[in-house]
Amino acid sequence: MAGVMGPRNVSSPDIRVDCITDEVLDAIRQYTIGWVFFGIESGSDRVLRMMGKGATVREVEEAVERCREHNLNVAGSFIVGYPGETERDYEATKDLIAGLCLDDVFVSSAEPIPGTPLADLAVRTPREKNPAFVPHTGEYRPLDLTESEARCFDLMMHADMYRPQIRLVTDEIYSAYLAEAKKQGRDIRAATDLILRYARA
Repeated sequence: MAGVMGPRNVSSPDIRVDCITDEVLDAIRQYTIGWVFFGIESGSDRVLRMMGKGATVREVEEAVERCREHNLNVAGSFIVGYPGETERDYEATKDLIAGLCLDDVFVSSAEPIPGTPLADLAVRTPREKNPAFVPHTGEYRPLDLTESEARCFDLMMHADMYRPQIRLVTDEIYSAYLAEAKKQGRDIRAATDLILRYARA
């Protein structure tokens, strides 16, 4: 493909942190636009085990460092509000983002999809313990968010402070992040209710 489109016009697919080698990173550097995208998801090894990621925080840190050694830009995705995620787990994710200083970050709330382990976990988790439904009682309480929505919103803003070039969170960006966190929350609650309805049928 790089032969058709030309070097540095091809984007490499997402890659696992435990699948990179110097050879792979050299090829990404030579034949693509120079970005690597990792599904990091959490800064807590406990949550990563719950998700079945098969990777550790240490492996994430080492993978990002290797990418830097090859002069590659690194982006990462993170998931918050996973059933069972504690405040301590969430703070570990914030700490990891601060330490990695990624070039781009994508944040999502945990969304159950029918037939997946997360959907099964959502069915087993009482509503009063599911972050997608539990009202947030912390600093964002006036915004009327669930715990999952509050963490999603907070992590979006937090990540902007720990990029190689800090991104100023303007009123417009603040409002966009808040709207996105609330939209994800609505979608996840609707999906969870649908899964529960069919699970009990």
